[in-house]
Amino acid sequence: MTHRLKDIKLIVIDIDGTLVDQHGNVGEKTLQLAKELKKQNIFCTLSSARSFHYSAHIADDLEIDIPFVTLDGALIKGRKGEAVYRGTLKDSFVHKAISLAEDNYGKITMCDEFNLYVTPNNAVVKEYTKLSAPIKEIPDFTGVKDILEILIYCEDKASMKHIKHSFGFFEKLGVSLSVTKSPRNDYYLLTIKKKQSNKLESVKRLVKHLGFDKRNVAVIGDWHNDMPLFDFGAYNIAVQNAIPELKRKADYVTNSTNNEDAVGEVLELVKAHAAN
Repeated sequence: MTHRLKDIKLIVIDIDGTLVDQHGNVGEKTLQLAKELKKQNIFCTLSSARSFHYSAHIADDLEIDIPFVTLDGALIKGRKGEAVYRGTLKDSFVHKAISLAEDNYGKITMCDEFNLYVTPNNAVVKEYTKLSAPIKEIPDFTGVKDILEILIYCEDKASMKHIKHSFGFFEKLGVSLSVTKSPRNDYYLLTIKKKQSNKLESVKRLVKHLGFDKRNVAVIGDWHNDMPLFDFGAYNIAVQNAIPELKRKADYVTNSTNNEDAVGEVLELVKAHAAN
């Protein structure tokens, strides 16, 4: 099915586990070919769970001039600051989340475009997982604005279940709730975002903004949060180290892993088909 690559004008690339290697570096072949393809009006962009801050330097390296998707879809913004979409949560949702976390032994943090906010009472969240944005320590959450994502951590399953259930009314009003379990099984994580602030909906927004059709788009990923993206109808590419579920949905699986510049392999194929 690689013949479909001749129609590709936009390549949407996940970052961690896909674009960068285990040291966080982009492959040399990718860096070179992304710039060469841009001269042929074939553009690379990003779609990541990372914050804008932690994605922007990758966009700099690849010289991406179009907007890219961050926070798993909560923000679409370019290097020069132009925003296509912000999935800002209502203040009422934020206040409800703070109250539920405090009343049910949960630890809470939240982020806007630039920072992940942590209070002294919630400082332990820094030890839980890889955080998505630069940490800004504040005395309390009074006055925080323009929040794009809320994270609540609980060690107790019953507490997490109660928090999620208590947020059910708000879920109907426009928020998305997602509970995951840590790989080490030592905590549960509730992620709260505005509805349709996910990779799939945000890539749809970006593609429409850029004036492309889904047949002009290729998406590259490796992990569970890339699964919805593979339902868009674009040309789906899984890297060799991707989870089996994603590989089964892929139109093409790379021979290379992210540590072997798998994206460079894809860009080489796109360049070859564009030349024919």
